[in-house]
Amino acid sequence: MAKMVGMNANYKEVAGVLRTFEGGAAFAREVLNKMVEAGSKRTFNSVNATLAAMATKGYVNKAKAVYNDKMLTKYTLTEAGIAELDKTDEAETAEVKDAE
Repeated sequence: MAKMVGMNANYKEVAGVLRTFEGGAAFAREVLNKMVEAGSKRTFNSVNATLAAMATKGYVNKAKAVYNDKMLTKYTLTEAGIAELDKTDEAETAEVKDAE
């Protein structure tokens, strides 16, 4: 199996929502809530697992913070994560232009 280069569609979807928060930082629950408001059928477990997997790839950082009186993990987009999102957007734009 070939090694995946860059973000997959799942990572891009979650990272795109995370990017909309101030400082690119939010809790998994906040990301899920915003995705559900936009019509997504994602579950908390899938969003949380995606964010955790992105942390192992260096696309987000993890830190413990208080959320509704509980200590939970807060995720923050890294420079590498932002660069991957920007690179992906440019690549998709180029593909659309090539198709025209």
